[in-house]
Amino acid sequence: MSRSWSFEFYSGPIFWIAVVVVVVLVRLFRSRPGVRDWFLLVASSALLVALPRFTPRDLLLVLAFSGVSYASCRTLARLDPIRDQSRRKLLATLGVLAILGFLSFFKYRLPQNLLLGGAADAPSRATDHLALLGVSYIAFKAISAVVDAYKGSIGELDALRFFNYMTFFPAFIAGPINRYDLFTTQGAGTPQGPWRDDLKGGGRRIVDGLFKKFVLAPLVFPYVLTNQGTPLAAMSPGNVLVGLYAAALYFYFDFAGYSDLAIGSARLMGIPLPENFNWPFLQKNIRDLWSNWHMSLTGWLIDYLYWPVVRKLRNREFFRPRPVLLSIVGMNVTFVACGLWHGEAPHFAVWGLYHGIGISVLNVYQRQKRRIPSRPLQRYFASRYSRWVGVVGTFHFFSAGTALFLLDLQQLRTLLRALFA
Repeated sequence: MSRSWSFEFYSGPIFWIAVVVVVVLVRLFRSRPGVRDWFLLVASSALLVALPRFTPRDLLLVLAFSGVSYASCRTLARLDPIRDQSRRKLLATLGVLAILGFLSFFKYRLPQNLLLGGAADAPSRATDHLALLGVSYIAFKAISAVVDAYKGSIGELDALRFFNYMTFFPAFIAGPINRYDLFTTQGAGTPQGPWRDDLKGGGRRIVDGLFKKFVLAPLVFPYVLTNQGTPLAAMSPGNVLVGLYAAALYFYFDFAGYSDLAIGSARLMGIPLPENFNWPFLQKNIRDLWSNWHMSLTGWLIDYLYWPVVRKLRNREFFRPRPVLLSIVGMNVTFVACGLWHGEAPHFAVWGLYHGIGISVLNVYQRQKRRIPSRPLQRYFASRYSRWVGVVGTFHFFSAGTALFLLDLQQLRTLLRALFA
């Protein structure tokens, strides 16, 4: 691949010229969905290979993975839900385990060391030559498709549309995470709505995304806890406070900006993607914040992890009379898994547990505060003052948690000693 065809997504004129060409041709082929789908697959493949960290070998790997996932879904859809129930359950279980194995191998260093050999004291991340860009998101899309096929909630399965679902370039690297049925019903047929509405709505989202990602995010980046240039052992409380606020804002501007760019680019083609952020820092509690932060991932975790865990434990004699405890267990399992999805180092699991415990405490608190007989307190709970106290407290809780995300356990100990020695 020549150097002229190599660029990062959403930055640089070459990428945006390519997007304009794709948008125009997708619109021109709107009356010929077969040609449109083939063109979109070829265009997504060409743009993915243009990424500096994505090779033709990686593309073949993604296409092969998509083919195996499609075959699993197709087989599940064809088996009779009653006569072949045990076979379908076994196939779905093996399919999900295989996808998780694929994800683990290309995301984490430990499975690579176990299978290929490696230094025991190597850093806890996948080696560069085996890392696969976008592996988390294609794995999550594949799992949702296999599970939905097992449940019988997927409509028509089409191979070409499935491959487009897996490789759709605007959302390939970091989402939003779409569901197969939504992608095919909303995006694989004729583009939705008049092109002027899509041009206006998509263009506005792209401008918003460019401003967040390339103006606001770089402004706060130098103040992030790990970027200030001050050793952790010498940090003052002021340094830490600014660093945590900056980290929370940077994560939002960078990721929400990327999501706006992906949603806007897809909208230009007439293909809607799910929303990913909805003013999370203006939410009154940490549960609502997470319901509005990386919404496609949060919804995926609730549907495909939290509820299966809760349903599995619900009929256990111990949990049947304890629904609150059941919810707490399910929530903490879900958030620890969310933490480990970001990385295999222990501090990511601690970060997930931090948020899981936070939501658990909130659920117990909200359950108990309804029983307080004091009318003044109940009026306060319903007032806008209570809401804004909750907004401020929630932002501080989330910001404090960024330390667990950014620093490993040894660095955390160093920082705490500097603050409280």
